[in-house]
Amino acid sequence: MALLNPPELRASVILSIVRFIGAQRAQQDRLERILDSLAPASLDGTDPQRDVRENLFAAIELGVLVQSDGKIGLADGMRSAMKEEPNAPVKFLRESVLANRLNSAPWTSQAGARDLTNALSWFLTFSPSESPTKMENAPRSAHALQTRDFGPRQDNDEASNWPIGNGNRWNTFRRWACSLGFAWVGPNGNIVPDPTVAVRDTLPNIFESAIELTADDFVDKVGAHLPVLDRGRYREFVIQNWKRPAVEVRGITAPLTEAIDRLSTEGVILVDDRADAARVVKSDGSTFSHVRIGGR
Repeated sequence: MALLNPPELRASVILSIVRFIGAQRAQQDRLERILDSLAPASLDGTDPQRDVRENLFAAIELGVLVQSDGKIGLADGMRSAMKEEPNAPVKFLRESVLANRLNSAPWTSQAGARDLTNALSWFLTFSPSESPTKMENAPRSAHALQTRDFGPRQDNDEASNWPIGNGNRWNTFRRWACSLGFAWVGPNGNIVPDPTVAVRDTLPNIFESAIELTADDFVDKVGAHLPVLDRGRYREFVIQNWKRPAVEVRGITAPLTEAIDRLSTEGVILVDDRADAARVVKSDGSTFSHVRIGGR
């Protein structure tokens, strides 16, 4: 499995399948009935059920669905998520994509979720004014920026030194990044790196029973739970394999900075900068020393 190829794969279709199965008796059904219900053979096209079929089997590999005794049902984690608040299935899907078992392949491998997490780890190092806008033929193309960071493209169907190897995978990446809460599309059609939604969703896991964390602990825990962000293991994996010119790294990246600022403005978190405490530098040069969960 690779999540950026085939291009039919998308979180929205996986979640549609999940909701259909979740509404069935015992939250399971036969493959043929799922396909016939969500993609009737009467639809136009040479293979009208391909999108649903590809996404269904990807969901099984992700551990979102399970196949047993000729039927396909919800995995235990997704079954629990369906009973929680409306966004819980998206959270579970995000956690599944970020799971260690799907991200152990070596550099250039497209196995598991490695292609998507490599792409997210790379993309989320850019500020909105520096991030790629298209795959090709743009002042800030993913092609040009990956050439700078990883060297000339050397790839085939199963291995690539670029996280995003071509235009089809770029389009698939755009959909996954937005669906998982790591980006959004602006009015001009450009994708904007912004992990605010993912960080907001993960705050209960980051703080656990704590009311306040030091800035260092907060960034460490963000990276532990969302490893495509600063200090995360998948981010470090990409850094170890890129050829980006060395620069003095001070503080956190622009996407994480902006997520913290947005969540602070919303009152979801309270950010403090104490003169007598160790500080973390944001991308704009400002600092913070502590983060408190809002409402506590």
